[in-house]
Amino acid sequence: MIRSKLYRFRYFLLAVLTFCFAIQVLDRVKTAVLIPFISQDIGLSNYQIGIGMAIMMIFYGPTQMATGWLCDRIGSRRLVIFSITTWSAMTYWMGLIGSVGEWYLRMALFGILIGTEFIPTTRLLVRYFPPLQRARAQGVLSVAWIVTPALAPIVSTWMYVTLGNSWREVFFFLAYVGIIPLLLAVLFVFDKPENNRFMSKDEAVESYEEEIERGLITEQDVRAGNVALIEQKDNQQDMTFLEILRTPGYKPLIFVYVAAQLAYWGVMTFSAQYLTQVHQFSVMKMGVWASLYFAGGALGSLVSGYVSDHVLKGQRKPMIITCFTAMIPFVVILANLEKGISPFILLLTLTGAGFFSNMVWAPAISYPANLFPVKVYGKAMGLVNAVAYVLGAASPFIMGWLIITDPVSKVSNYMYAWLWVAFTALIGVVAGSLLVDKKRVSTPGSLSSTIRLH
Repeated sequence: MIRSKLYRFRYFLLAVLTFCFAIQVLDRVKTAVLIPFISQDIGLSNYQIGIGMAIMMIFYGPTQMATGWLCDRIGSRRLVIFSITTWSAMTYWMGLIGSVGEWYLRMALFGILIGTEFIPTTRLLVRYFPPLQRARAQGVLSVAWIVTPALAPIVSTWMYVTLGNSWREVFFFLAYVGIIPLLLAVLFVFDKPENNRFMSKDEAVESYEEEIERGLITEQDVRAGNVALIEQKDNQQDMTFLEILRTPGYKPLIFVYVAAQLAYWGVMTFSAQYLTQVHQFSVMKMGVWASLYFAGGALGSLVSGYVSDHVLKGQRKPMIITCFTAMIPFVVILANLEKGISPFILLLTLTGAGFFSNMVWAPAISYPANLFPVKVYGKAMGLVNAVAYVLGAASPFIMGWLIITDPVSKVSNYMYAWLWVAFTALIGVVAGSLLVDKKRVSTPGSLSSTIRLH
């Protein structure tokens, strides 16, 4: 059994990768925050703004699939370094936008380049963390895209004012900030734990717990740094996309991710407007209350990772079903809240909705590692993300269509829009029930346990 120690290098690596990913998310979200200034400067209409953001999403999704394939071929480290370098350079170049055509082109390229970090990052965590710690690690990583969007408006507007009310200077500054995650990646990120000079041999053995149990390699191989043998065994575990699709439980996982992304992008787009249009909050009050959803989400992701690893012993299915099921009543309550409702009820509802809707990330990101060897995790996760992001981009359009605004009073009704989010959760419940989970059974003499399908 893996003993819990006060310090492991993998915990520091998790902090580094989470920081790197948070900077990338900030780079992505700050564009949306600064859109009013960008559009005024280069003459973008609302329609052209929407097209540019949609182009980014459309290119971002399929890039995940290509990145996953490359990740399994050339390793995660190279892609992480490539990603940080290119999207930082792209951020600088976007500060030079001068026309609508350049806006479209650079949003497409930006979507491609920012789509190259998530898969190698999650794959590194799967490689460095033993099976019963992976969901917790992915839960910490998910905080980067749950909390950063809540902080981005504050950070971006502060930089805008500080840098002389220039959106271009914000882009240039954040491009230089990219040097920090780049240096961290170069110094501390390596594909193989046994090759990482900061990692002890004992910890490297822990990282290969599952492979050792299955007899693919021995503890002595890891301690000796027998990379050639490990890579040879890894290559024997490769799978085609068709074989991945045929794996029991994989297709339902795609729909789990689609449901999660539909809910995430719908809420992300309209939660702030809901508070201002329905409850008539001021801008400052809206920012504080909207952050409650994200604060609940960060806590939910961390809790679900702990429960999935520590309580359910690596089973992901129950946590995924619980997440979507518990999310539905909170969203339905939001659909029926009206102006003047008790602040306590609104606080509880927003926090609860954020808590349960974001519980899905930790177990869902870890689930492919239960089905596949690390060698094909990138490919499997990339295909899931590609489909989910492309379909998830439709949710803001659907929610926008379902929001009914009275032409005379200008009062907006979000009931059907929130019910759409509840429907996406129902899709998640159905898809989650079709997952094929794995059960860990203790085996004498093993580091932890063996794995069996059930």
